[in-house]
Parts: sequence; structure tokens; C-alpha cells
Amino acid sequence: MPEEPEPDNSHLYMMERRPSTRRLNRRLPLRFRDELPQALPPLLPEGVPQPTTLNTQPPFVSAMQEVIPLLARQVGSHICRTFKTPRNIFGLSRLFYGRRMPSDDAEAEITLQDLSNISVDRDPLHSTSPTFHPYPNRSAFAMGDWFWNGGVQKSLQSYRELMNILNDPEFNLEDVRDVNWDQVNNLLAMDDEGEWVDENAGWMRTPVTISVPYQSRRGQPSDPNAAPRNFMIDDFYHRSLVSIIREKISAKDCRLFHTDPYEMYWEPTHLHASVRVQGELYTSPMFMDAHRELQDSPGEPGCDLSRVIVALMFWSDATQLTSFGNAKLWPLYLFFGNESKYHRCKPSCNLCEHVAYFQSVSFIQTF
Repeated sequence: MPEEPEPDNSHLYMMERRPSTRRLNRRLPLRFRDELPQALPPLLPEGVPQPTTLNTQPPFVSAMQEVIPLLARQVGSHICRTFKTPRNIFGLSRLFYGRRMPSDDAEAEITLQDLSNISVDRDPLHSTSPTFHPYPNRSAFAMGDWFWNGGVQKSLQSYRELMNILNDPEFNLEDVRDVNWDQVNNLLAMDDEGEWVDENAGWMRTPVTISVPYQSRRGQPSDPNAAPRNFMIDDFYHRSLVSIIREKISAKDCRLFHTDPYEMYWEPTHLHASVRVQGELYTSPMFMDAHRELQDSPGEPGCDLSRVIVALMFWSDATQLTSFGNAKLWPLYLFFGNESKYHRCKPSCNLCEHVAYFQSVSFIQTF
């Protein structure tokens, strides 16, 4: 269609002139465009042709399908296949491996907020957690936090923080009127290990024996009694890994938990070959090899449930228990490798699990 002539606006002031339609339809060059993060495309439904050939059955299975259809269907249900997703705007696609198409796709639940690296600051006074032990309520916790963490010498800034606490709509003066502050402070300074363990959360105490190597020092004659000696820990605090995994899998907020790993490929239009992309633990070659080995292994008799791998990532570091004492512990933390590293690094996601607490060992007591 012929283009419409541009209206004559030479008699108008510069601010009153309308921009040209050609300039309105002009797009930025590709190098200046900033595409928003996009979730990986989901799998196509059953019955829709996949981007690649999905049937990876050996030739003898295809022959069986022509000769004995019923037996071939029974055998084919136990043969693993590959399922590939379409590409997104960045040329990324995924390749799954299993007996059936994955039913739970965590990537389909991802939103733009999940892909963002912007963290939301949380005020301890407005925390949704109902536990403020040893403080009895939220208002008492706010007052105690202001007293202990506001510095030894109170300043004008500290006075303003106190006024903000008192003027907060969720602060209730009746909640702090009858608080036994001496008892609360004694509980804060208490070094009794039984106070910080919540047995209702699955914590257990188990005696553990540690074999400590012992040998004579350099430059001294060899000791005939040099041998590993046992050290007894009466109370080793820990939680059951099976119960933690069961709690994680059955939780309602595990929508981003990847039970079906996949291989990620970059397939740009200007290349004729795909490039393997590495970024997450559940897309790594080792994870995929373990997943393939599990899927190809014989299953439990009479069980047709999906078999998945749960990756456990452990980390430990010393933690000071009190601000004015020497009590410290070495907690053992657990992260699940089935969750994205971008979510594990966000403290607001609360993906860290405490599974054990190590005590400081004194080697003098071993001999």
C-alpha cells in the first residue's frame, strides 16, 4: 500500500509538532536491545510432534513391534527415551531422558521475579516467623534488639530508632510491660547446649566414637603404643537426612525443585551444531550420568513410581552463639542441588537446612 503523505506542520512550534510515523515505527538496533530474562520453554504435550526424533529404541525393538505388538508395547514401556523442548528467544533448549515425559517441570513455574537478582530487604520487626525465643513476643524482641545491638553509648540516631519502634503500628506496649528482662538476658547468656536444640524439629542426640590417630613426635624414639585411640562424644546433635528429604519433597513450596534433570543446549541460528551449556548441578554431566544409570537399572518389583536423584550439598563453618561469651559451635548446613544456584544464594528463599552440630574436640582428653 502507498505510504500516506506526511502532514505539513511547518507552521507549528517545535514542541507542537508530532513526530513522524516513520520515526515512531523505527526499532532500536539489535546491539542496543535489552531482552528480559526468560524461562526455558516447557515440554510439548503428548501427541504434539517434538522438535527432534524421540524414539531411541534399538532396531530389534522396532522389529518386535511388527511381529508381536503386545509384547513390544510391554518392552517399550521400560525403555528410556529422550524428550527435547523448543528453543527460547536466546536459542536455549533442554533434553530430558527417561521412560516417560516428565510430569513436573520446575522451569514452567519460574516467574520474572524468580529470575531477578534484586533482593528484598526484610525488617526483623516485621518478620513472619512466630518464634522470638527467648523473647516472649515481637515487641519484646524489638526492644531487646535495640538495646543490645544499638551500641553501648546511646546517640541521637539510637533515640530515633527507639522512636521508630514505639511508633510502629505493630508495637504493643502491653506486651513489654510485664516482661522479666533479667530472665531473658540470662537465657541469652546461657551456655547450656540443651537450650538451643528443638527436639520437636527432629533433633536427636547420639553418642559417637571418633578414632584419633596417634604417633610419636618427630625426633623422639618410636612409641610401641602408638596407635589410633578412640574419643567418645556423648551428645552429637543431628537430624535424619531421610526426614529432611521427605519434608522437602512433600512441602508445598518446592515448585522450583528439579526432580527431572536435563541437558541444556545453545542452538543459535547462525550455527549448524548445538553447544552444551553448563550452569546448574542438575544439568551437569555427572548428575545426568547418575540419572541415566538409575533409570536403566532394574526397579522395585511391583512399583511404577518415578525414580529421581536428590543431590545433597554440605557446608560447615564456626558460629559464635553469644555476643558476650565464648560459646561456639560448628553447624553443618545442607543445600539441595536440585534447586537453582540463583535461589540458593538468596537468603530470603530460606533454602538452607541445619543437619548437625559439631563440638570442639580436646585431644588432651583422648589420652
